[in-house]
Amino acid sequence: MPSATDELIARLQADCTAAEAAERSVRASVDAQIKAAEQARAFAWRRLNALADMARVADRELEREAAVEGQLVALFREIGWIESGLAELGEGAQPLIERLRPVAEALHARAHPSEEEKAEDPAAKVDPLVAFRAFEDWYQAERGQAFLQVFERYMAPTPVVEF
Repeated sequence: MPSATDELIARLQADCTAAEAAERSVRASVDAQIKAAEQARAFAWRRLNALADMARVADRELEREAAVEGQLVALFREIGWIESGLAELGEGAQPLIERLRPVAEALHARAHPSEEEKAEDPAAKVDPLVAFRAFEDWYQAERGQAFLQVFERYMAPTPVVEF
């Protein structure tokens, strides 16, 4: 039969085990929250960079089709999928191009509105950010990963050498 001291020690050990389990659970939760916040931050910056580059191209080009193509070229070049033109992507990329076209068109329409577009209610215009997020949702559903993940580039470890 265990002594009163042994029972007390067993209860205290159980408390220690429970506290350790609670701490591990909290740490796992916090780690997951940090990881989610890091990804949200990274994606926000990638979205900014992608749409800013596309918007600059839209600003420079008055002709709509040339602007749309130029924006798509800029985006795919930034990703690293092409060097110079959309033809490098091939037929498999046509769904991507077609889903990104509304984004590029909305950016061009904001930069160079036609007389009819100037007279329209601002709320009726396509918001490029809303269009891009719709593209992101489609890409996630279609490919099973976030589109902005394609901007990640592997960086080989670099040894640190002191002289």
